[in-house]
Amino acid sequence: MRITSLCALLALMLLLSPISSVVASSSAPLDSSPASDGPEAGYPRTITDSAGRTVTVEMPVSRIIVLNSDAAEAVEMLGAGDEIVGVTDTISGKPALFPDLVDREVVGTWKEFDYETIGSLAMGESDYIVPDIVVIGYTYPDLPYGIYSVEEGLSPFENITAVGLDFYKQENLEDEIRTLGVLLGREEEAEAYCEWCDEKEAEVKSAVEGLSAPRVYIESSSKGGIGSLSSYGNGSALNDLCRIAGGENIGSDLVEYPKVEWEWVVSENPDVIIRIKSVSDLGWDNVSELEADRDEIMTRPGAEEVSAVKNGEVYVSYWSMHFGLDSVVGLTYWAKIFHPEVDLDPEEVLGEYLAYLNFEYPEGRVFVYPEI
Repeated sequence: MRITSLCALLALMLLLSPISSVVASSSAPLDSSPASDGPEAGYPRTITDSAGRTVTVEMPVSRIIVLNSDAAEAVEMLGAGDEIVGVTDTISGKPALFPDLVDREVVGTWKEFDYETIGSLAMGESDYIVPDIVVIGYTYPDLPYGIYSVEEGLSPFENITAVGLDFYKQENLEDEIRTLGVLLGREEEAEAYCEWCDEKEAEVKSAVEGLSAPRVYIESSSKGGIGSLSSYGNGSALNDLCRIAGGENIGSDLVEYPKVEWEWVVSENPDVIIRIKSVSDLGWDNVSELEADRDEIMTRPGAEEVSAVKNGEVYVSYWSMHFGLDSVVGLTYWAKIFHPEVDLDPEEVLGEYLAYLNFEYPEGRVFVYPEI
């Protein structure tokens, strides 16, 4: 009877003992790698990136290397900019856009990455890489600076996670920012941004609904001369942007990124012409080069016969706000260009977006010329 009671007591003690200690013992590392301080809530986390790769982070991410400005902007927009430890030269070379990242370690150019530097940065002063670090790059599956090549370049180093997220394709943008939110444990910030984007896009759609769509020619470069102008066709982000903003892209039946002749543009007789122009600063403080770009278009052979030129509807627009996380800003500007009568305030939308990046609205800067 005493033996039976003792066994029952032992069984009860085992049932009441902390299960976590058993689990911790069974999951202890079998090698000499340092263990983390303990299990973190919600980790490991697994996502599918934009290249279709299954990616798992074992512990909270506290160090991030960004290989392009779109990824840098996305991380900063979610409030995780302080966690960026490595950048490419295209990021460090834009102090107006990334003032807090100019002093971060440079790990290569936009298309050639220094994997030894990345490995050294990840290892720090120890002889082991703690798996709290991710490298974010474009997908580009067939290019040497795409995420598969990045993964291969990082293969000599353990515990560095490569993630392919683009942040410039309109159809994937919100899914990608939510994915990044999960990866970084910033789901609420990602959701707040997506809700803001949906709200601003809905405002544009409502404002232009039922209005007659002007025919629009979009140009990004004339480096090849007027016989080889860079434009945007079916499948491009700007073709979609033009449509949502209440315009009709005259190149919508062409390939995604066509080369067109100015004679073709004249024959199509667009109502609006938009030249998008890049600059390493946040907009322009001097419109002289914008005036020169606009004048060059308006004085091309036969331009005087084009409706857009006749009516002064030729604009130069800030490149950055048409792609990626701030594309809703460009969308609002374009809707106002196509339909000046609508009740939309592009500058207010720009200011709200910059607030996500802890930027104040840059008074006196120009983002569309001439003024709408």
